Amino acid sequence: MTLASIPFPVAPMAAQALSRGLSGLMEVDGGATAEQQRVFTALATHLLGQESTALAVLAPLGPDRLAEELVDPCWRRLFLQVAIILDLCRHPKSEAQLKNLEAYAEALKIDPPQLKIVRDFAHLSAVEATNRFVRLYENYMPELSENYRHQPGEGRQNYDDSFFEAVERLAEMPEGSLGWAFIQLYERNGMTVPSRSTPNPGYYVCHDMNHVITGYEPTGPGEIALGAFKLALNNSDANWMASLTNFLIHEVGLFKHGTNLQFIPYGGGGEPYHGVDGRCGALDLPGSPELLAEALVRGSACSGDFSQLDHLAIAAQPLREIRRQFHVLPLRRPMIDQPDLWPSSY
Repeated sequence: MTLASIPFPVAPMAAQALSRGLSGLMEVDGGATAEQQRVFTALATHLLGQESTALAVLAPLGPDRLAEELVDPCWRRLFLQVAIILDLCRHPKSEAQLKNLEAYAEALKIDPPQLKIVRDFAHLSAVEATNRFVRLYENYMPELSENYRHQPGEGRQNYDDSFFEAVERLAEMPEGSLGWAFIQLYERNGMTVPSRSTPNPGYYVCHDMNHVITGYEPTGPGEIALGAFKLALNNSDANWMASLTNFLIHEVGLFKHGTNLQFIPYGGGGEPYHGVDGRCGALDLPGSPELLAEALVRGSACSGDFSQLDHLAIAAQPLREIRRQFHVLPLRRPMIDQPDLWPSSY
């Protein structure tokens, strides 16, 4: 099922029901954790238009009551998307939280592949859960990769010479263009531009072109925000899966990007995240919940879906004009100071 962008602002009755249902979701193991509460508050105030002072006295809705209130599939889908976010923000992972999530999903009659992945994360080893995820994610890879001709390969997309020549030409693009900004993103973050040795290079070209257009840097919070932005821009199954991927990497540490394979099992500890059995993830960092919530609002405000363009074909165009064309609003707190690359008016 593919749906349009997340409706924003959310209709008041739906927003109230969503907020009360999410409050009920977190009523396990003594209530919401501090991180869950911060994420819930940010989403409820930014996306759902609730007053922060009213959230503490919300009357929670259980699964059956929520199903009575939320009839539209659009709102049911949005509830489960946010509910999965809140489930993954509970550290360490909680079986009681997962059971409650499943109860809401059953009442709403929605059981998508993303929920299966969350179950795998909860019950399997990092290796087993990662392998299952990769097999499922491969189905969405064409939709998430650069819109460019490629030759079918075994187990990966083998792009032709013209693709890599186009990537190499990005370094020659005029200052202020999309291609120039793409190279700047790679240089300031110490990353290697996709090449023939990169697993699924078209995926990374597309993904990082979207980093450039939206203004999110490739940090943990920035990756999660980009996934949310694209989800609000186009609430497709592929974008939902891509958004979940960012949470699995940066919020729970299930896997990470590899050199020879796109994703490799992780499941370990380390700063600033504490792994699959740890205490916190990227959304525990200061300002991260607000960045996530703002991303959903910004994505909903766009006038069209730029995420699947042939970005290499428009690489010479001014980034500022691309942002103006698609009504990409600037961040309230920019992650990188480039005011000249944002329109002065829309």
